[in-house]
Amino acid sequence: MTTDFTSIPILDLFLAHSDKPKFLAELQHALIHVGFFYVKNHSVTPVFLEQLTQLTTGFFDLPLEEKLKTDKIHSPTFLGYSIQGNEITKNKKDNREQYDFANELPSSWEEGHPIYERLTGPNLWPDNTHLPDFRETILSFHEQAKSLAELLTQYVAEALGLEPNALIERFVVPGQQHRAKLIKYPAVDSLAPEDGTQGVGPHRDTASLLTILYQANDLPGLQVQNHSGEWIDAPAIADTFVVNIGTGLEYLVHGIAVATTHRVLNPHAGKGPRYSIPFFYGARLDKKIAPVEISDELLTKKPVTVVTDSGHQFFKMYAENPGLYALLNRMSSHRDVSAKFYPELSREHGII
Repeated sequence: MTTDFTSIPILDLFLAHSDKPKFLAELQHALIHVGFFYVKNHSVTPVFLEQLTQLTTGFFDLPLEEKLKTDKIHSPTFLGYSIQGNEITKNKKDNREQYDFANELPSSWEEGHPIYERLTGPNLWPDNTHLPDFRETILSFHEQAKSLAELLTQYVAEALGLEPNALIERFVVPGQQHRAKLIKYPAVDSLAPEDGTQGVGPHRDTASLLTILYQANDLPGLQVQNHSGEWIDAPAIADTFVVNIGTGLEYLVHGIAVATTHRVLNPHAGKGPRYSIPFFYGARLDKKIAPVEISDELLTKKPVTVVTDSGHQFFKMYAENPGLYALLNRMSSHRDVSAKFYPELSREHGII
């Protein structure tokens, strides 16, 4: 096993039952030296994923006026639809449409409460007459992805020498809101020449523990930056999810698990759009949190140098105020929503 990577490892969840020490050793290596891995032999069925894919493409095929009824400009939660090119990464337009959703929770924020609490609230759903079963299927995916994320987080804890529930019990609030997205990356021949090929720019997933990603068709585009700074393809592999580490987990385990930088390039001309569906298993945002204790032996394995094209925007804030950290990162990506619902905070942090 090398200290850098040229491909993304594939972990077999069957091995967790048949030879758990071997599975945990493979997982530990993926956490420390890659920050990404595929999982196969999970419990989400191909039949369900095909239905999810059909509804995803169906949503993006709706007339624009129907999609705009769920535009996130209507809500301070940043849940809902974003039109092509509306999101920004590193001050550059991302060429993608997306629909953000979460487990359904009411809005409870009131004046005087912490401002990040405005992130929690209900979804904005498309008209059911256009997409029957959309809400039911989307929420079912959310629940299944959450169950997989919980299982993997337990294995992550064990791979790092902790009790299985050490991370979940300390850093996840029962009933908290976890986010997910439907994403469409248009091919370059449907874009203007000046748009470039940035589907989403180099970034690390903010304030989360794990991301569970379903690549819904077999077009390339997802790339992971290894620790030397080279971009490595992460192609779609049938019946797998791609899993990656978020900045929350990296902080909570002293940087042992690496929140590796990644990006998506738009498909080549003539290939049609790429679809993907990520689920973000979030760490708690409600209080200052300190990292867990990690053995000295494991700390010696921590990567010394990790090259990244991603910024570290607001990251020093995470230890003191994870809720504000998460909110500011969303605000910097969706400046129209920020200007409408968070104008003073936006000006204070140079976002608008």
